[in-house]
Amino acid sequence: MSDKNQGLNDRLERKKRVQRIKTGMLWLLITWLLALMLISVTLIAKVHSLQEQIDIITENTIRSQQVDQQENQAPKDSGSQKVQKYDAASSARETEQVLSKDALQSGQSVKSTDTDKQKDKGERSRKEESRVYLTFDDGPSKNTEKILDILDRYHVKATFFLTGREDNASLKMYREIVKRGHTIGMHSYSHKYDAIYESAQAFETDLEKIKKRILDVTGQDCSLYRFPGGSSNQVSSTDMKELIRVLKKKDITYFDWNVECGDASSHSYSAQELVDNVMKDVVKYHTSVVLLHDASNKTATVEALPDIIEKIQAMDAQLLPIDEKTTVVQHVSAESVED
Repeated sequence: MSDKNQGLNDRLERKKRVQRIKTGMLWLLITWLLALMLISVTLIAKVHSLQEQIDIITENTIRSQQVDQQENQAPKDSGSQKVQKYDAASSARETEQVLSKDALQSGQSVKSTDTDKQKDKGERSRKEESRVYLTFDDGPSKNTEKILDILDRYHVKATFFLTGREDNASLKMYREIVKRGHTIGMHSYSHKYDAIYESAQAFETDLEKIKKRILDVTGQDCSLYRFPGGSSNQVSSTDMKELIRVLKKKDITYFDWNVECGDASSHSYSAQELVDNVMKDVVKYHTSVVLLHDASNKTATVEALPDIIEKIQAMDAQLLPIDEKTTVVQHVSAESVED
């Protein structure tokens, strides 16, 4: 009997050892899978961060090219920036020529057909003459709600040119922007220059994607667009006039800008410098479209915003969101592009 008991005990012990081995292997497999998941999440985050850095570098390159181009053209036609009355459904558009920075510095004069300018300046207040449109590109981001709260504090409405987002926090910000009475525009879905500007078809596909995303999330059928890098960017592998035709075919109006705070440049400006950049140029125009950025790394822009608003309000200018009555600022005029 003792031999049988001993044999039974040995078998039980072997089963226990096998069970411990199985359990150990199971935990080893679980640990390995969790490690793979953690590594995958980390890599995805790094890839996303790298893509943002690439976009910033590309944006900075475009800004540098635009500045160089303006400096090269200054003796000839630096005052040729086109402005026209925004009405996507109307063929009767009033146009005016807005002086570029170089044109103003060189003293060039430009004709205007804007009906406001035909009035006696003595009969108009400074507030009637000056209209300022704050526009925010690249959002939504973790800074969007801070920007919205600042705008609310000063009872100011602005315009947000949005990119494609899929996370719940960003979709909430889509709706919040509309809920608080601001204007929404499209700024491409992917914001990847090489993909968007590969061809007219690629541009149109991206356009339809961001248009549908905004419609699905906010209920708004958006007809306002801003080209990544602007309509005068020098990185598009497709003639920008082809892309402008795509927008015209769909009755979508695009806006560029004539005032920059500098938050997209390679130089890291302080909040005060951003304010100064805006204020030195916003006083030059009757209609100022100010380029700002709503991105997670634009903390200086958020810090500068209250001071920008206060200084513009102090000059009795109207701070407005873009709408169907807004004078369009375009680097490449849509009217110069044949259908």
